[in-house]
Amino acid sequence: MLRVLEPGDYFGTTTLQYGDDGISVVETRFATDLIIPQHEHVNPFFCYVLNGRGTRSWPTRRGEDGPMSLTFFPAGVPHANCWYGAGGKALHLEFSSLWLQRLGGRARVLDRPDDFANGAPLSFMRRLVRECREQDSATPLAVEGLVLELLAACERSVPPAAAVGGSRRWLGRVEALLHDRFRESLTLDEIASDSHVCADHLAREFRKHFGCTVGEYVRQLRLDFACAQLTNGHHSLAAIAQAAGFTDQSHFTRVFRRKMGLPPGAYRAQLLEDRSCTKE
Repeated sequence: MLRVLEPGDYFGTTTLQYGDDGISVVETRFATDLIIPQHEHVNPFFCYVLNGRGTRSWPTRRGEDGPMSLTFFPAGVPHANCWYGAGGKALHLEFSSLWLQRLGGRARVLDRPDDFANGAPLSFMRRLVRECREQDSATPLAVEGLVLELLAACERSVPPAAAVGGSRRWLGRVEALLHDRFRESLTLDEIASDSHVCADHLAREFRKHFGCTVGEYVRQLRLDFACAQLTNGHHSLAAIAQAAGFTDQSHFTRVFRRKMGLPPGAYRAQLLEDRSCTKE
């Protein structure tokens, strides 16, 4: 009998990296020279190879066997896998049925198995890996935006060279909302609903116009606010982190160092030193 795998089951040792609102991301380690017999999954998912060499086969779907880099497996499609040598490690991005219902059938790529060896889909997956490994309070926004952009890139297969063009009126409304409420843990659905557009359309058009995801934009607003507080006030780092919308001081410090090249305490000390030198 064909084995049907429940959500999160991948014939390996799994570690949850992210899970929220119908999207789960797990890292899976596979054993040496592992042969996985034909099976199918309850939920559709992407498999992104992090280490090792793995292959997939779906006998009735375009060939018996093929290497995996980024591969999409729809729900209910029988397939088999092999991992060679010392085994391998992969990131699995899985979608629940409720999350798929939100898309309303707009992502046809989720209906068929496919492989993606290069281009924008792999770029979005690499960014998703980084986002899941370095999480903060803006991570749900960033993850959802990256996932929607990944689906759009896979749907197109080759990203269009569309011109950015002028700002649409609803994008201006989105920008104003983010500036007013960047401290809050907003979702893409909430932001999109306020401007009467779909979340996937918002994610795609926002990146075209602003050159970043909604999550990245929010994170920069928080950093700008924090820099102003460090420059003009004497609040504690913990108080600034909370006021800016970061989860806690450690998240604030990590994001600040990555963006500014030094921790917030050193940034403030450098400002004070510069002011002292100017007075002298």
